[in-house]
Amino acid sequence: MGFLESFLLNGVHIKTTVTNKQQEVDNLLWSFLRPANYNGPKVIGFDVELSMFENKVSEEEIYDNSECATLHLCNGQLCLIIQLCHLDSVPTSLLNFLRLPDYTFVSVGIKDDLAKLKKEYGIRCRNAVELGPLAASVLKVPRLAFCGVDELTVAVNKLDLGKHRPLNTLYKDWGQSNL
Repeated sequence: MGFLESFLLNGVHIKTTVTNKQQEVDNLLWSFLRPANYNGPKVIGFDVELSMFENKVSEEEIYDNSECATLHLCNGQLCLIIQLCHLDSVPTSLLNFLRLPDYTFVSVGIKDDLAKLKKEYGIRCRNAVELGPLAASVLKVPRLAFCGVDELTVAVNKLDLGKHRPLNTLYKDWGQSNL
């Protein structure tokens, strides 16, 4: 079984699993499909992290020349971090999950991340929403269209993610095998 970590974020216990095992991805994605306690929209947080190459100069150069190492999916209480670069092949369950018509995947920079995932792994997503423009439109604050996830979380939820992010402070290279 992959690595399992639990932490508290804004009063909610979140279980995070890191895995590179196809069967475990299949099982955990099934957890995302279980009916929620409400009949609202099914929204899944989405992110990728890259394998970093230290010899690149700019962030753009690092992004362009680095491969997607992990795919992160979160539904509010469960997070799944899939080590794409250590899988033998992309699980069919993942490909199918990302194409479900009743699920919306949200992130900052999701369009660029999806283009990179398509190119590197053949991964596509049916319903993807860019959070910045959505927040700007809903809250009628145009500057939010250009904000990162940390700034959006403060603006929308008054929550400082930097204080609650246990994993991002640990890893510079998400491509390492022993996350």
